[in-house]
Amino acid sequence: MARWFDQTIVDTGRLPLFFLLIAFMLTFLFIRLSVRMIRAEVSWWPGNVTPGGVHVHHVFFGMMLMLLSGFGFVAVDPFRTPVLDCTLAALFGIGSALVLDEFALLLHLRDVYWSEEGRTSIDAVFVAIAVGLLFLVGLQPFGVTDVVGEYRDAEDATTRIVVLVVLVVNLALATITLLKGKVWTGLAGLFVPFLLWFGAIRLARPHSPWARWRYRTRHRKLAKSISREERFRKPLMRWKIVAQEAVAGRFGVPDKPALQSPRSPVAADLGERVPGALASAIRWRRTRRQLRTVPTWRLPVVLVTSAIIAAWVTIGLDEVLELQVDAGTLATLLSVIAGSMATLTGLVFTAVTLAMQFGASSISVRVIPMLQQEPVMRWSTGFFLATFVYSVIIAIDLSVGDPNGPTPGLSTAIAFVLTTVSAYLFIALVVKVGAILNTAHLLRWIAHDGRTAVYRQYPLDTFAETLGAATPEPVVDAVELPVEVIAMRDIATRGRILLAVNVARLHRYAIDWGVRIEVLVAVGDHVPQGVPVVEVRGDVAKVDTPRVLGCLLFGDAHQPSVSPAAALQAISDIALKAMSSGGNDPTVVVQALDHTEELLLMLAPRVRAADVAESGAVVTGVRRTWADYLAIGTDEIRRHSVGQAQVQRRLRALFTTLLAACAPGQQDSIHERLAMLDAQARRDWVDDLDRDLASAADRQGYGSEWGRLWVPAQDPRRPVTPDDRREDGP
Repeated sequence: MARWFDQTIVDTGRLPLFFLLIAFMLTFLFIRLSVRMIRAEVSWWPGNVTPGGVHVHHVFFGMMLMLLSGFGFVAVDPFRTPVLDCTLAALFGIGSALVLDEFALLLHLRDVYWSEEGRTSIDAVFVAIAVGLLFLVGLQPFGVTDVVGEYRDAEDATTRIVVLVVLVVNLALATITLLKGKVWTGLAGLFVPFLLWFGAIRLARPHSPWARWRYRTRHRKLAKSISREERFRKPLMRWKIVAQEAVAGRFGVPDKPALQSPRSPVAADLGERVPGALASAIRWRRTRRQLRTVPTWRLPVVLVTSAIIAAWVTIGLDEVLELQVDAGTLATLLSVIAGSMATLTGLVFTAVTLAMQFGASSISVRVIPMLQQEPVMRWSTGFFLATFVYSVIIAIDLSVGDPNGPTPGLSTAIAFVLTTVSAYLFIALVVKVGAILNTAHLLRWIAHDGRTAVYRQYPLDTFAETLGAATPEPVVDAVELPVEVIAMRDIATRGRILLAVNVARLHRYAIDWGVRIEVLVAVGDHVPQGVPVVEVRGDVAKVDTPRVLGCLLFGDAHQPSVSPAAALQAISDIALKAMSSGGNDPTVVVQALDHTEELLLMLAPRVRAADVAESGAVVTGVRRTWADYLAIGTDEIRRHSVGQAQVQRRLRALFTTLLAACAPGQQDSIHERLAMLDAQARRDWVDDLDRDLASAADRQGYGSEWGRLWVPAQDPRRPVTPDDRREDGP
């Protein structure tokens, strides 16, 4: 370490810079410790310097030290020694730290030390430290010393022109990078010009001057820029703020706590337990991971890139192992593998395209996103292409290599293994495509995703205490509370469909702020820009709008894995397609209603428990009602079942089963639909026998003449018998 220090710092004449940087950092840490002790009103720590009652900021002492040290460098120049240089550099570092620590005061011309604007001072200090470290290790902006030397030593005008062009290009790239809002990339690029190319080519930050000038009419680029800002930069900024506040103290907090304000009428009613921050964060992260849309190109690109790297690695291993295998045999085998992989890749694209076309036209258009998100599709495509690229690289190495040198025996064996795995993946792909195009398998798949969504949105551990409780009356505020409506302000970066709501975090915010929060949009809704999404009642001055909107997750598609409503919609779509004039397959409708019945039976107790739990809660409007789910799952099928006795019988069986399973408060909507079925049977069937048969409840649609669903005669929810209907008349 001492040798490195001598060679890098002392011998290069950078020892004064080293002392300047050390003095700068130590002074910054000391002054921050001092102001935090003063802020905490520690009795034994010296307070502010206030001669004559005037508060003298430490920026004043910093400016004096900078002036003295700067004057000293000039005044003692004829008598300079290493010790004197280091001393003056240390004084300049101390003064610079005191000045930059109050950089925000100089910028705003008012005392903003502990406000949010005060973070500018910490940013300035960090920039100064970063630049000092780069100079200390020998880096210079654009390599200015080397550039000047090359320009001076150039013997012809062409070399000087090239040097000037390179310098101008680097300056232009640095300017573009800074205009795109990438300050750190621009500063680092001054010392490492290669970084400027990335900063200049990549998208600008959404609020940068470049974005305001260039993205005003380019909405796709702006949306992509916002997406990257949300996905990458904001998490980094949160960690940066944590690091800053660990050193410099918290910003945006008053020096002294304000007088206790009267408690909000809402806060007086909040006796709820605050959800655990860690558990809710883990659950929300899991939800985001489950609902995110995986790009179809990512895995194939990763596999192909891995194949290229693996090919060069195994070629090197072959040279070390020096295996001797007949080169002609290896070349033939590799060509066969590459050709078969190209053929398989073409078959995959053909099969997937045909499956999408057939599924969209004959089953449901929802088949397409489900196929795209199926992992076996991405794995098979990527693995076939990776095996093809790997085999081609090995074949090229074999053809251009030394005929008397070692042969790629190991690489060829690996290519053969990859081909075998590809064959099994092709089998899995064929099975998956066949399963998707099989309506029964597709319905089972959608129902499975729907059950997963039910378990996620209605966890039994959350509503276990309210499963048997009576529904309380809704809470009415005793006084009129201030109301704030929060609307979508920015363009949704990952789509405009609401996929999930972080209820636990909203719950925590509501209790911390003493407000009630009502979500105005439902999961699955398309939310245009400017549409109200959240209503807040209570002390709205404390509400942080970005944090509230951060609890809403948006995406591109309302898939069955997103919510139970999406699963019911997908099942209903398949049933409607089967009832169309082109399909006319009531058996598929019966199968669809089987899965609809299962999902509704799962939802009934959970929705009731959720209603009880949300009555009087601080966060409401997140989940749908029981009537919503019943309407989504059955109404469209019922309206399109005109003249289809099999579908009507299965619907009646579904409603009768739900009546037996649901609580009294949920039965009104079921009775209404049973009455509509009775009216529909009287309209559709003129003959008494047909009307009576269509009015029977049968789980199989037409599994028997009068149905297979039996309810005790004394049960008021018993289906109406044929004799009862004859007495009522048509």
